[in-house]
Amino acid sequence: MGLAAVVGVSAAALGLTRLVPPLRSADESFRDVAIAYFTPPAPQHPGIVLVTLGEDLFATLACRSPVDRGFLADLVGTLEAAGVRAIGLDILFDQPTLPALDERLRQRIQRATVPVVAITALGDTPLTEEQRRYLGRFLDGIPHGHANLAKDRLDGTVRWHVPRGPDGLPSFPARLAQVAGGGAGEAAIPAEPFRIDWHARPSLDASPFPAYPADMVGLLPRGWLAGRIAVVGTVLVGVDQHRTPLSVAGLSTPGVEIQAHALAQILDGRTSRDLSFGGVVALVLALSAAGVALAAAGWPVWLLVPASLLGLLALWAAALALFAQGGPLVAMMAPSAAWLGGIAVMTAHLSLKERSDRRSLMQLFANHVSQPVADEIWRERATFLAGGRPRPQELTATVFFSDIEGFTTVCEALEPEPLILWLEGYLDAMVRVVAAHDGIVLRFIGDAILAVFGAPVARTTQAEIDADAERAVRCAIQMGRELRELNKRWQAEGLPAIGIRVGIHTGPLVAGSLGGLRHMEYSLLGDTANTAARLEALGKTVDMRSSPHCRIVIGEPTWTAVQGTVAGLPVGEMALKGKRKAVRAWLVLDREGEGEGVRPAAEAGE
Repeated sequence: MGLAAVVGVSAAALGLTRLVPPLRSADESFRDVAIAYFTPPAPQHPGIVLVTLGEDLFATLACRSPVDRGFLADLVGTLEAAGVRAIGLDILFDQPTLPALDERLRQRIQRATVPVVAITALGDTPLTEEQRRYLGRFLDGIPHGHANLAKDRLDGTVRWHVPRGPDGLPSFPARLAQVAGGGAGEAAIPAEPFRIDWHARPSLDASPFPAYPADMVGLLPRGWLAGRIAVVGTVLVGVDQHRTPLSVAGLSTPGVEIQAHALAQILDGRTSRDLSFGGVVALVLALSAAGVALAAAGWPVWLLVPASLLGLLALWAAALALFAQGGPLVAMMAPSAAWLGGIAVMTAHLSLKERSDRRSLMQLFANHVSQPVADEIWRERATFLAGGRPRPQELTATVFFSDIEGFTTVCEALEPEPLILWLEGYLDAMVRVVAAHDGIVLRFIGDAILAVFGAPVARTTQAEIDADAERAVRCAIQMGRELRELNKRWQAEGLPAIGIRVGIHTGPLVAGSLGGLRHMEYSLLGDTANTAARLEALGKTVDMRSSPHCRIVIGEPTWTAVQGTVAGLPVGEMALKGKRKAVRAWLVLDREGEGEGVRPAAEAGE
């Protein structure tokens, strides 16, 4: 069951955290927080520089939207002269301005001595047909790549990069890395979408990449730009701004910076710092097993719940600490689900098993036992229960066997329905007496009652064994007193009065369950149980009564345990049917009552 729980919980944790939107969203949110606040600092990327078009610049330009093409042509020339490695224009040329300026920019790009890459848009970008035709004409003969960002459908956050569009067109960063010599031709472009490994910042108030206003580029020292890829784009509030994991710590991220992160990752050949799928599977299996083991330890709920929560907090803290130290980023929803799921599943299993075991025990015992005895049986179940049923065990107990005197005559005197109702009333009253004395009624054999005192929890001391014997004898005495009241009521109702015989014997026996799943009984095997039945039958030959309506005959071991606490008379050594050795028997006397005392059978109306 433990292995099945581990495998099942692990599979569920891995599947649900990928398929259930709230769980996947929580997983991504944890990643975002880790990236924003716990990424270890690193120097600015040495191969990329951002050239930004901000609000101050646009205030001086003759044309704000579309961006002044003459200024852009001059900017390309300035960057070329500064010795940049390549230029990326994250500006969409989908609308014309002054034809002369548009052509000037095209010529400047085409004649540049360094690669210049422009952006285009995929088919799902909302552009008019005229915009698409103009964009195609402008980019004719100019290297370009799509600038579309992959946004999560759940929260619109950019976390992945798609290096090729549906038609095979490279993305803007992939095309830029390709023409800038980031790899051997087409091999430089990744084949599959990848999770962006966001380049770290030197500090919280610094940018991951050097960034300079476009109108200041001509004033910068040549060494600040030479040999780097310059990515040009706007940094206007509300324009080309997107939510990313970095946005948790501040404002939305400009599109040009997102493109730079993807470009840096391609250039560096880095992959996401996420723990590999194999590592996640191993961690999930381990935490599921740990959760199952914790629940299997059997801690009480008041201790298990805080331990589970503290363990969960420790896992999250450890994951963040690992990432902060430069280790892999562990998305914690699947491991957390495995930890809590392992605890929950095993707890539920143990609870169901406990209910099943309790139900099995109750079917064997609890219908006819007092609550303290039922509690003791359940509390000590580990000492005698195996495989959901009592295992055979040797123990010393007191067996109680009672029978109704003249029951055949009663059967002949009553119709079936009144007979059953009368017998049910009798058995119910006697069972209550047995339960009140902490005995266990094992079964009814017609009108006879078989009970045991001292099982199924084995007694370990002689004092406990003697206490069971005393309870059995006092139970028999009380049954006689109870019967006196029952007889008075029955006689008033025109029903027959009865007497009972009780045989009690203490000694070793083998106890265990017999039968299968459909019918199982707790049985007593051995000489002690047989002797109790023979002592009850011996009561037929005893002239005296224990009380007006009851004869109680007990064996020598039981008398040894109770002498001094109850009165009795020796019956003598008698050879009982089925026994090779004679057994000394005693008749218990009920000295209390209304003075009716113990009388010979003839005087009692027998």
